[in-house]
Amino acid sequence: MKLRTRLNLSVLLLFALLAVVVCFVTIRWVGHLAFQGATDRVQLNINSAWLVYDHQRQTIERSAIALARQIDPDIAAGDLLPELAARRREADLHIVSLIDTQGRVLLRTTPPYHIGDDLRGDPLVAQALTGSVAVSGTVLLDSDRLTIEGGELSAVCVEGGGEPTGMLVSAMAPVRVEGRIVAWVQTGALLNGHTGLVDRIRDLVFQQQTYTGKPLGTATVFMGDLRITTNVTLDSGERAIGTRVSNEVAERVLERGLAWTGRAWVVDAWYLSQYDPIRDPAGKIIGMLYLGELEQKYVDLRSEAITSYLTVILAVSAVGLALAFFFSRGVLHPVRRLVEGTHRIAAGDLEHRLPPQTKGDELGDLTDDFNTMAHKLQGHHEELVRTNNELRTTNHNYMEMLGFVSHELRNPLASSVMSLNTVREGFLGPLTEGQEEMLGRVDRNLRYFLEMIGNYLDLSRLEKGEISLTVTHLDLRADVVSPVADGLAGEMAGRDMTYVDEVPARFGVDVDGNLLRIVCDNLLANAVKYGRDGATITTHAEAAEERGVGGYLLQVTNEGDGIPADKLALLFRKFGRLDDPRYRGTKGTGLGLYVCREIVEKHGGRIWAESEDGAWARFSLWLPQPPAAL
Repeated sequence: MKLRTRLNLSVLLLFALLAVVVCFVTIRWVGHLAFQGATDRVQLNINSAWLVYDHQRQTIERSAIALARQIDPDIAAGDLLPELAARRREADLHIVSLIDTQGRVLLRTTPPYHIGDDLRGDPLVAQALTGSVAVSGTVLLDSDRLTIEGGELSAVCVEGGGEPTGMLVSAMAPVRVEGRIVAWVQTGALLNGHTGLVDRIRDLVFQQQTYTGKPLGTATVFMGDLRITTNVTLDSGERAIGTRVSNEVAERVLERGLAWTGRAWVVDAWYLSQYDPIRDPAGKIIGMLYLGELEQKYVDLRSEAITSYLTVILAVSAVGLALAFFFSRGVLHPVRRLVEGTHRIAAGDLEHRLPPQTKGDELGDLTDDFNTMAHKLQGHHEELVRTNNELRTTNHNYMEMLGFVSHELRNPLASSVMSLNTVREGFLGPLTEGQEEMLGRVDRNLRYFLEMIGNYLDLSRLEKGEISLTVTHLDLRADVVSPVADGLAGEMAGRDMTYVDEVPARFGVDVDGNLLRIVCDNLLANAVKYGRDGATITTHAEAAEERGVGGYLLQVTNEGDGIPADKLALLFRKFGRLDDPRYRGTKGTGLGLYVCREIVEKHGGRIWAESEDGAWARFSLWLPQPPAAL
């Protein structure tokens, strides 16, 4: 059988397995739909909750209308007290009052029977006085109003929520004489602690069903964000009256006036919930009506469905794996030999060859190509080894010569610099301005040669592996940064540069002082060389961690032309120089930053550059404490 046929069978099997994956994704999607369906049901069920709530309001409104029709306007208000008080008790109301057409209370049926106060600040009273028909709604009663209404209403509210504020479902009905309104009857029942309302909502929507010992559905009336009546229970079995809703729900419903639908953590469990705002007759949001269904039921249903589907998927997968093994066995054996052969070649056994295939298929061609490749690779490797040995010998001789020449040139050049400084200081007689200018150019050239020779010597030592760490405990500022800065102070002053040392005093570090001074000298010398006249050069150090390893950060910043962002990666290469017209007049070997990188990496640290083109450049190095090499 040709390899193509075997691969086609494998692809068919892959598609079969892909179908299983699609099935699994479908399960997830169905699970999502189940939750979405449950959420949609909660949104529909909240309408039933509002029907119960509105029925409560309408019942109170009907009681107000009935009382208004039974009142004889010829009877004094005080004489009506016994009858109205009895009707209040019969209807299980908290408030039955008689109010004149100006909003003043003529009669209350609860002690201390306070009268004469103006209720036009009540939004329901205000709405009624502007019309001529019965009205009803929900209003808030503050503590002063509760005290005036009497009847221990404050105690009822504190018991039903913990606050001396009440939420009242109230109604106003006109008392008429020959069609003319002469007074108003107000009736009302507090929602605080009124568990019958929320229980009727629950029984209508969820039929008292439970799941794992918890009610399947719950209902709550909130006054603001406070539960004042609910059938949500605490671990103790008591109703969760007096607890508050989450900030997320309160912000959306109470502050923005929008319904909230979704998962909500209600006291001790997740519920698929709907919160609707409750408004007073003036449109102000004063509370919320909540309905929720226990999420765990749908979680368990989804888990059962997934378990069933996974059982099927695992069975199909087992069959698929068996088929895959059967069809791929003939392909895998020669492929396995090819893999083993590549491993041996990679391990350096370039003489290894595969036995030729007798089958005239693609795997046979691949085996022949492998053997041809191995033969050519062996030849290339042998040639490469010969060339590499020659290069190693050439490089060694080059480094030996470079080190010898640099060392031999260093002392005469240093002596020349000292002699030149003697002449410039006037020890051999005064100099003319032209002589001073000429000697200054000579001095700069000699110093450039000294810098170049120093870099070449450092490069030679690095290439020959002669640089090793001798770590001691040093003061970074006093022993490293300040001596280097002092050596460059004259050059900075000559270019009117300002040096700012932000390295803390007594900043102890464990480093190779000589090597770190080479790094600091290179960075500060570059800052002077490439900074603009009158610029500020800043050194800064602080403790810093990288990937949980303690260490410290040293930075050198100068003001100048900066470095283009696409050139930053070239700075630390050997003989790397910027191909930029702004720097073509500045001499350099392209070795200084390469040497810096090698020294920093020997300490186990790293070095990098940042810049704003045309403004500044900053070189930063981070070293661990203690160095990684210890």
